[in-house]
Amino acid sequence: MDERLPQFLHKPVQILWFDAQEFILVVSTIFVAVIVGGLVGWSLLGVLLLFIPWKRTKPRGFIPHLAWRWGLLRLPHYPGPT
Repeated sequence: MDERLPQFLHKPVQILWFDAQEFILVVSTIFVAVIVGGLVGWSLLGVLLLFIPWKRTKPRGFIPHLAWRWGLLRLPHYPGPT
């Protein structure tokens, strides 16, 4: 049998040193900051630098549940936000 299994099946996808959700936030924030530019762009990058360490203290899957709580995302088979 020449097939290989990954060492850890439960580890999340990691791009550079970000997990998948953080990477999407970083890329989208940098994209918007480049388009907007100026003080607003720099403040977006500053907020991102504060948000990532705060997010790493939370459990995995925190961002979709936060979006669900704010009413921005609908999770299948879950009731609506209260």
